[in-house]
Amino acid sequence: MSKKALGRGLKALISEEGFAAAEKAEETEKMPEGAIGSLPVEQIRVNPFQPRQTFEEEALEELRNTIIENGVIQPVTVCRDGDSYLLISGERRLRAVKSAGFKFIPAYVIEAREDASKLEMALIENIQREDLNAIEVALALRSLVTKCNLTQDEVAQKVGKNRSTVANFLRLLKLPRQIQESIRSREISSGHARALINLPSEHLQIKVWRQIVSHQLSVRQTEALVNNMFKDKPKPKATPEPRAFQLGQIESQLRERLATKVSLVEKKGGQGEIHIKYFSGEDLDRILDLIGQ
Repeated sequence: MSKKALGRGLKALISEEGFAAAEKAEETEKMPEGAIGSLPVEQIRVNPFQPRQTFEEEALEELRNTIIENGVIQPVTVCRDGDSYLLISGERRLRAVKSAGFKFIPAYVIEAREDASKLEMALIENIQREDLNAIEVALALRSLVTKCNLTQDEVAQKVGKNRSTVANFLRLLKLPRQIQESIRSREISSGHARALINLPSEHLQIKVWRQIVSHQLSVRQTEALVNNMFKDKPKPKATPEPRAFQLGQIESQLRERLATKVSLVEKKGGQGEIHIKYFSGEDLDRILDLIGQ
């Protein structure tokens, strides 16, 4: 790729000094910081701090075809790393360029001399991208806290998010592995996940998650389901009678099984009634499916 392959619009964004530095680098085979130009893809090392862990093959193939047709419109960002370069952002573009068989890629060289700085820059740069899934964002935010020794307030300021937003992302990492994988694959959204976090046990979280997936519940339906599971739950008596204690256990088991409010009404002669509450036609269908299982 020649400098022309970078696209006309880039020259308006990069200073003439940057292009001059890149041209001079062609003679020394090393681009200085602040320059933009073509780099051999073999000299660019993938950043181990890259938060993205999922690369969809179909999307990569589409990007590859676009690059073959139009070239690389936006340079990747790198920093000097010994005799090579460390990728800060643009791994999808780098993968697509390699897949297309190109030997060079447009790149912008920035300054990052310390490992902590490289980590922080890579994480912050990638968190800004809209196509990361919520778990990838959460892992990146946790790395900023644990590896860069930043507080949640400092992380929020650096990534341009509210502290509560950062805290909610970090809470996703407390969910069971199956649910985290479901978020990664976008089977459920982060909104579903935030509702599941409010459940008191992993057992309940997984049970409700399975209902979300099997019945394709919306976020609002999931929030209502979680709220109604414990709404108006009667307080146990301080010294329950043996029979009342047994009924209370049965009520709790039915609430957990059906994920809705259930009441047992005992009458004389050992008879009684079971009251099962539903909140919509879809909720009734869901409960009937569970009873029929």
